[in-house]
Order: sequence, then structure tokens, then C-alpha cells
Amino acid sequence: MSKAEKSTMATEDLSAVYEALDKVQAIIEFDLDGKVVKANENFLNIFGYDLDEVAGKHHRIFCDPQYASSDAYAEFWQMLGRGEFHEAEFKRLAKGGRELWLRASYNPVFDKDGKPVRVVKFATDVTESKLKTAEFEGMAQAIDRAQAVIEFDLDGTVITANQNFLRIFGYGLDEIRGKHHKIFCDPGFAESLAYAEFWQKLGRGEYETDEFKRIAKDGTEVWLQASYNPIFDADGKLLKVVKFASDISDEVQKRSLAMLEMSTPVTKIWDGVLFAPIVGIIDSKRSVDIMNRALSSISDTRARTLLLDIGGVAVVDTAVANHLIKIAKAAVLMGCKTIISGISPSIAQTITELGIDLGSIQTTSTIESALRESITKPGAGGRTTGA
Repeated sequence: MSKAEKSTMATEDLSAVYEALDKVQAIIEFDLDGKVVKANENFLNIFGYDLDEVAGKHHRIFCDPQYASSDAYAEFWQMLGRGEFHEAEFKRLAKGGRELWLRASYNPVFDKDGKPVRVVKFATDVTESKLKTAEFEGMAQAIDRAQAVIEFDLDGTVITANQNFLRIFGYGLDEIRGKHHKIFCDPGFAESLAYAEFWQKLGRGEYETDEFKRIAKDGTEVWLQASYNPIFDADGKLLKVVKFASDISDEVQKRSLAMLEMSTPVTKIWDGVLFAPIVGIIDSKRSVDIMNRALSSISDTRARTLLLDIGGVAVVDTAVANHLIKIAKAAVLMGCKTIISGISPSIAQTITELGIDLGSIQTTSTIESALRESITKPGAGGRTTGA
């Protein structure tokens, strides 16, 4: 094949490539001063112009006037005039001032002597995706301002956290980055099978939302309304877990106080038998109130059995169990045994996993079982009272 034939073939190949690009890309050509030489239909359609409206006009007609008069814009064309390639996302203005975003490359074209003679721009309209990205970023910023946000890798190691989260828990970012989520949890719970299963579920891509009790740096309890959200990549592969949370400690405290104000009635339901149904959250203050009422009733009625029903308790953890144990021990000191009813399968599992020793305290799953146990023992009374 002769040199001329090779040159002709190369020219034909380039023409074919250019024709293919012309079908899918917005293409416009400029001289080295930035004046429009020609533009294809894709470019004209995106910008809303006819060719005779842009031919011979300067590139600045597609730009914000302030940017077009800036030193940065002048340097942009000087760079192209030196034959330097440039690619990026560019904000441009269509006819009538409509804002566009283009993913584009400005490509200097050289003559046979290697001298730049014109600039060809290949562009794709990315306005829609850019606006969606901006909307997403705006939403993310709004969430970041309003919520406590923390990110974990799939094994629970902290990646990062925002200022709201750090403020609530009293940490600096350097103190928690690379640490495991368990630093925010009660130690007993953090070592339990329930906690391991919690992270296994997240690792399977399962969403989790609830009210969670967590521990701040200074050891105080923090209650969060939170969601743990597995994040996937474009191929559906799990990348990380993002937690969005609101501090509801005050609300939980108010609920606890409301429960305290409602009190826990300690009622004589049989000769020598007292019944105390506990609903809601048990904290140290409420525990003392229940204990005082129970001991007072034991003294007044000379009761031999105290039934504590915890079927309505929101959370049973190490702290709650210790409160119950204290009440039971105080009752024993007054000659009154304690039976705890309302032990559900989940509560039984939690108590076992946390390694909580209830000692000699008797437990049952239902109030009926507890009552039957209390009245069938030797010395128990034989009459119900005050129904």
C-alpha cells in the first residue's frame, strides 16, 4: 500500500469517527480567538440557537457575563491558544439565559507544522444529573444540619461522624474514628449475642430503626431515635452503614417522669400477697419509688410474697435487672419473697446473654403463674381481697 493510499485510508477513518461522534455529541468549533466557526445540530439543539445566530460570535455568549470578563476566562483561552487540552464540567448559558451544565473537552487542532489553528469542543449535556446531584447534596446538607450522623464500615468500625453526633456524645472525631460502635453501648449489651446479630443483620443489608439507649463519653445515658441504613454501590454491593439519629433523651426522661408520676401501684390481691405491675422505663429514681412503695406495703400488710410484673417494661438490660434485684433483696430483708412475672422469650434471652444473675429470685412468664405459685405454697393465704 502506497503512502498516499495509507493517508487516504487514515483520512477516511478519521471522517468516519467524526461522523459517529457527530451523531451523539454536541460539537462546536472555534478559531483561536474564541469565535464560533461552526456547530452541529446537537449543540444547537441543547443551546436553543440556529447556526446563523452563533457563527462568528465569541464563545462568551455561552458564559455568565461576570465570568466572561474575568482573568480566569482570559487565561482559559490563552491556554487553548498555546495548544493545551482542557476537560471538565462547565456551567454555560443557553439562549435566553437558561443555565446548562456540560461535560466537555476543548481540543486544540494542529496544522502539519504542529501549530494550533482551531479548537474543537466535544460536549455532553449533564444538566439533569448535575441538578439531581445538587438536590441530593442540598438534602444531605439539610440532614447534616438537623441530625446526628455517623458512618460505619460493615463490621461496625467508625468511619466518620458529624458535629451533631460528636456534640451529643462528647467526643472529638479523632477519639472515635477507627473505634467500634460498641464504645457507645452498655458493656453487657455489647458482648451479647443480640448485639452480634444486630450487626449481622446490617451486614446482610437489613434496615434497622428504633429507640436506642447509648452511652456518652462521660458515662451518661443517651436515648436516640435512630435508623441504621445499609448503603449499596451501583452493583448492589454493600459499602457501609449510615446512622441518622435524633437525641430524644429529654423526651424519654419526660416519659419516665410521667410514668413515675403515674406511679406503680402496690396492691394487696390475696392474703399475704402484693402485686406491682411495672410499665415503661425503670431508672434509678423510679426504682427507688417502687422500692419505697413495696416496702411500705409489706410493712403495712405483713405480706409474704411480692409479685413484680415486668411485661410492660420497655427495655430490660443490666441496669434494669440490677434495679429489680435491689427491690427483691430489700423485700427479702423484710421477710417477703419476690416473684417476677412477665418474662417473655426475648427478655429471657437478653438476661441470659448479658450474664445477669437473678440469684434466688423466682421468675414466671405470666401473672397467672406467679399468682398460682404464691398462693399454693405452705402458709400462703386463701382469700382474694379488694377486687
